[in-house]
Amino acid sequence: MTTPVKKASPFARNHLIRDGINQAIYDTMKIDPAVFLCGEGAWVKAKYDAPQILEEFPDRIVTLPIAEDSSVNFAVGMALLGIKPVVNLITADFTFRAADGIINTAAKLNFALPEGEPPRTIVIQAEFLLGGPTTGARPEMLFARIPGLNVVIPSTPNDAYGLMHTALTSPGVTIFLEDRMILDSLTAPEDMAGVGIMAIPFGEASIRRCPGGATLTIVTYGLMRQNVESALDERKIDNVELIDLRTLYPIDWATLFDSAQRTGKLLIIEPDVLYGGIGAEIAATAVDWGLYKISRLGAPRETIPASPAGHARMLPSPEEILAAIRRMEGYGPGLV
Repeated sequence: MTTPVKKASPFARNHLIRDGINQAIYDTMKIDPAVFLCGEGAWVKAKYDAPQILEEFPDRIVTLPIAEDSSVNFAVGMALLGIKPVVNLITADFTFRAADGIINTAAKLNFALPEGEPPRTIVIQAEFLLGGPTTGARPEMLFARIPGLNVVIPSTPNDAYGLMHTALTSPGVTIFLEDRMILDSLTAPEDMAGVGIMAIPFGEASIRRCPGGATLTIVTYGLMRQNVESALDERKIDNVELIDLRTLYPIDWATLFDSAQRTGKLLIIEPDVLYGGIGAEIAATAVDWGLYKISRLGAPRETIPASPAGHARMLPSPEEILAAIRRMEGYGPGLV
C-alpha cells in the first residue's frame, strides 16, 4: 500500500502520509473484526486510497449519505454496538457541519455510559487543504479544548501509522486530521523506514532535531514542521531543537518544558490562526514556567483567500521563519 517518494507541486496532495494512515487501518482490521470504515464516498475512497482494504474487507466499508452530522451520530451508534468506526468527513471544514454530533454526542459518549460499560472507540477523520474560504479552515483548537476528544495531526508517514494504530487500539474519541499539503518530495528517508511496525502513544511529541548546545526551541506541527525543516536546511542552521507536537491534545508538556528550560528561548510556529491557537496556549504555559523569551508565528485571523496561492501566503514563509529565528537569537530584524 506504500508508494515511492515522488516530487510534487506545492499544491499536489501527498500520498505517503495517507498510505501510513490506511496501512494502520488495514493492519488493525486484520486483527480486530470490530474496526469499520464509514463516511461519504467510503467505497470510492477505499478504491483509490486503500484498495487492499476494499479487497479483503468489503463488508466493513459503509458508504453514508452526504450529511456530516448524521455520519458522526451513525458512528456513535456503531460504537454503542461495540464497533470501532473510522468515520471520514473528507475536509476539515465539514467538521463544522458535524460539530453538534462531535461535541455534544461523541465527545460525551464515554462519560455517559452506564457504570461498568467498557469505553468506546471512535475515530473522526478529515483533511486540511489549501482551498480557499470554504475548504481551508483549521478547526484543531476548537476540538482540542473539548473534554473527551483527542486531537491528532501527523507530519510523517511513520507518525500517521503509529498515531492511527493508537487511535484504533485505545478507548476514546479521536479527531484525526491530515495535512494533505505536506509534500511527498520532502519526506525524509527515515520518515518511511519501518512504516507499520510500532504504535505512537498520544501525548508524546517527536524531537526532530536535538543538537548539542541548542540555543533555541522551535515547536510546530503538521504542515509547518516540514516548512521549518526546509528553512533550517536552507540556511544550515544547527542550533535549533525542533519539536513536532503530533498530538494537540493530549500535549507533551514534559518534552516542551525540558527543551525550553535548556535553551531558554521558545519559538512557536503554527499553520493555524494565531488568535486562540495552540501557540497561545503553549506561550501562556511557558510564562507560568518562568520563561519569557517567547515568540509566535502563524496565520492571521482573516477570511481565507479564494486562490490556493493566496491561501498559501497566509502561512509563515521561510523568510518569516528565518527572520523570527534571527530575532530570537538577538540579531534584530532581517534574515539569518
